[in-house]
Amino acid sequence: MRNYSLCLVLILYCQVISSIAQSQLQKIYLHPKASGSEKQSKFVDSIRFIPLEIKDDIQFRTYAGVEATDNYFLLKDYSGKTIALYSKKGRFIKKISYKKLGDFYPQYDEFNNQIFFFGSNKNYKLTSRDKIKIKLAWSNPRNKKYFSKYIIDLNDASPVIKKVIPQQNDILYANQYGDDLYAMGRISTSELYKDSLDYEFKIYKGTQLVKGYFPYNRINEPRFIYKEEGVSFIKTDTPDIHIVSRPFCDTIFKLVNDSLLPGYQLVLPLENSLPAWYFTRPFKNKTERDNFERNNSWMLHQVYSFYETPRFIYFGVGYLYNYETYIYQKQTNTSFKTKNIKSDSSQYNLSLLADYGISHKADKFYKAQNAGDLLTFFEKNKNVPVPPDLDSFIKSHPPATTPVIIEFKLKN
Repeated sequence: MRNYSLCLVLILYCQVISSIAQSQLQKIYLHPKASGSEKQSKFVDSIRFIPLEIKDDIQFRTYAGVEATDNYFLLKDYSGKTIALYSKKGRFIKKISYKKLGDFYPQYDEFNNQIFFFGSNKNYKLTSRDKIKIKLAWSNPRNKKYFSKYIIDLNDASPVIKKVIPQQNDILYANQYGDDLYAMGRISTSELYKDSLDYEFKIYKGTQLVKGYFPYNRINEPRFIYKEEGVSFIKTDTPDIHIVSRPFCDTIFKLVNDSLLPGYQLVLPLENSLPAWYFTRPFKNKTERDNFERNNSWMLHQVYSFYETPRFIYFGVGYLYNYETYIYQKQTNTSFKTKNIKSDSSQYNLSLLADYGISHKADKFYKAQNAGDLLTFFEKNKNVPVPPDLDSFIKSHPPATTPVIIEFKLKN
């Protein structure tokens, strides 16, 4: 009887703790199809222009991206497969082409201050099944030939592309975030696994598993059959805090050192929520899954980016067949699609909050813009003074396709 009473107390205690945790979640009320338009100046300030040194063979393209490191701006031209390095004052350093590497995508590793390219060796066509076989037998040195890795070490005085040997943490897609600490959130299912237990999110020290979160059946978990998924691991301005978001989950978590706690919850209309059977009933085949996702394109998939200030939260949401970025105003519990936020003449008619092409470092955001857009604005709005950091650049009449980097903040 005493043991029964003790168990009852423990159950009630856990329920109370769970209820308290849920009540402390910060709600983010989201209406994906709502227009919610506002002026950009309501959200953005501290705009600063960084003109880049003019080079004939460097142009701003529509889908170019910019990233700020401690010492450089990286202008990434995905269609041209080049990366242009500039100093933080806009002086041209060098242009690096990665066309010869094949179908690789550059990623920035902030912890090691490197740009890296990792993927399957272009001489081999690997299926998902092949990759799992290789991962399960990675200790076999012959398996390293199936992958290629290149880095550009930005600590070097003259950074160049170097080929390096892929490591186990590369094929695990593990992100280093501390001394010898890695976060891994790759999710897959296969009958090749002998042990069914795996975790959606794991922390490693070196190559040794330290802690796993959110157990799932990696042989036949309904959510993950016929599709590989991944947990998003997002850096914040506080070194020991990261944001973690899971596929098909409306809760957003905070990782504080190695403690994972629920922090936010998306509150969506019913039509944007996945049905209960999605988590228990497997699709018959990949075609059935693809058809469901196309026919239910606005159902929640995952949060992919997340940045918070005292007044706003800027975040991106992937739906089953759509993607949107939003700004959430905490005071009014209102969400705005960034593509519906209107630029105005007080901010030079620049659309700074876009679905692509922007990045942030610490509390600053960065976006590349064509010089031609600025030239046209000041030509049509002669009553608007040219900012001091743009004055000499505008007077030099740069080519219209010359990139200018815009630095800005969300209002505090």
